[in-house]
Amino acid sequence: MTTMPAPRPRITPSAYVAGAVVTVSGVLGAAVLSSPTVLAAALAAIVLILAWGWAGTLNLPTPRGTVGTVALGGLALVAAVGTRTTGPWLVWMPAALSLAMIAAFAHQVFRSDGRPRVVQSVSAVVLALGVLACGVLLVPPANTPEGVALVLGALAAATASSLTDLLGRWQALDGWLSALAMLAGGAAAVLVSFYLGVPWTTWLLLGVASGALSHAMRAILADLPTMAHARPRLVCALASVMIVGIVPYLIALVFVSTALPA
Repeated sequence: MTTMPAPRPRITPSAYVAGAVVTVSGVLGAAVLSSPTVLAAALAAIVLILAWGWAGTLNLPTPRGTVGTVALGGLALVAAVGTRTTGPWLVWMPAALSLAMIAAFAHQVFRSDGRPRVVQSVSAVVLALGVLACGVLLVPPANTPEGVALVLGALAAATASSLTDLLGRWQALDGWLSALAMLAGGAAAVLVSFYLGVPWTTWLLLGVASGALSHAMRAILADLPTMAHARPRLVCALASVMIVGIVPYLIALVFVSTALPA
């Protein structure tokens, strides 16, 4: 009696997501080093990709309407911040976010399918808009050298935290993934601070917060059945990078005032 050879182990979804996070962070890092305009263009492209896959990732009803709502709302947020050249940087953002929310509810009003799972649909669109709003906050710090350093530190932390997800293959480390993500994020941001010659203490806080937030977003989406497919994995990676945009903005606002131009 012959025994069948053991099947080759599949690459876990976290490996695909980690690779996508590295790629997306690299693209945004190159964009922020180029100019705020290039960064805004890169964010607009991410908005369209995330909108394209969001409904399928969360298995939402009326996917075409969801794509349109998230795409238009996200592009409005990018335009509200990316077109400004001086502060206050977020003066148009509340209006853009309000219009996007109105569009999300209007989409539900005009649905012709009896509106099943309406709460889930609205909540998912609001979550997407919140994630995109966080990503748009990368633009204001990109206008100063100190702000660019903060953005690079946050992106490095998101990248490092995604690589720690691969350690979840070992059951003994499964309960330590959040701590490992924060540790790796802090270490990556500190390395960026050493390379750029800036004080490492602020960048340690930046890295720990960015690593934790990026890991949390991936953990929220990781258990979805759709994560077996390529498009939801890409959406997961994009969301986990975009969500960290709020961290360098808040760090600049509180600790590094020169990182936000007046």
